[in-house]
Amino acid sequence: MSQFFRLTAWITTFATLLGLGLYLGDRVKADPGYVLFAYGGFTVEMSFWTFLIIFTGSAISFWLFFGLGGELGRLPMRIWGAWDQMRHRRADFRLIESALWLRRDEPELALSLLKRDARSESIPALHWILASEAARRLNQPDESEKYLASAERLMEIIPNTIARDPMPKEFKSLVKALKKDWREDWALGLETVGQEEPLTRLTLLNQMARTQPDSVALGIVQGRLALASDLEAEAQHHISRVKELDPLNPLVLALVLEAETSRSASLEDLRRRLIETY
Repeated sequence: MSQFFRLTAWITTFATLLGLGLYLGDRVKADPGYVLFAYGGFTVEMSFWTFLIIFTGSAISFWLFFGLGGELGRLPMRIWGAWDQMRHRRADFRLIESALWLRRDEPELALSLLKRDARSESIPALHWILASEAARRLNQPDESEKYLASAERLMEIIPNTIARDPMPKEFKSLVKALKKDWREDWALGLETVGQEEPLTRLTLLNQMARTQPDSVALGIVQGRLALASDLEAEAQHHISRVKELDPLNPLVLALVLEAETSRSASLEDLRRRLIETY
């Protein structure tokens, strides 16, 4: 049925065009018309139908010329756009490669790629964030901060620092919080938070140590509390344990020095600074 309709449409269209052609041919023969152009001393005469053909042909030629000219005019920009897009793809691939090196814990390789200019990448801020992380892992704090500042200059919105829950100010509250979610930095506060006596603290912490046998911070606090309670043997037991767990830990070394030379103001000041960066 559809073929019949298509055939009917073609026949109708052909018949219409044929009829229109015969009509126009008859009109051209019966009444060619007259067109006169005169300017100054020049005149141009032609039939109306000749003028119509010339006008139509000129309009089509004009459209084709300027249409093609427009395409040719846009060709350099299209070539530049294709080149620019290729540069973006190569730069983005470099960014992905550097992120992969970071994931493989190869910050030096990552930073060697990220030191290049980031203007060709789709997300230049991400480039400098990865560079900052690579520099941080390579112990280059100044370079890390510089790269991070470059990233922040490119970001419209800089996320706020997520505030962490403050450490409890009471000893028992801190113990309860650590039983729920252990944190080494909070464990160091078990020595000073609250008003409990060193021996009272030590008794409770000895029970806690059963569930945290690998905690260096807890062992350091136990050792200092034992020294403060004049329990030399127990203090040496805790010191020996933390030396086995992390012999190069600065706080462990400070504890060993304290056990050998006794507590002093300079040693306490050094220990405070170490805790701030723990």
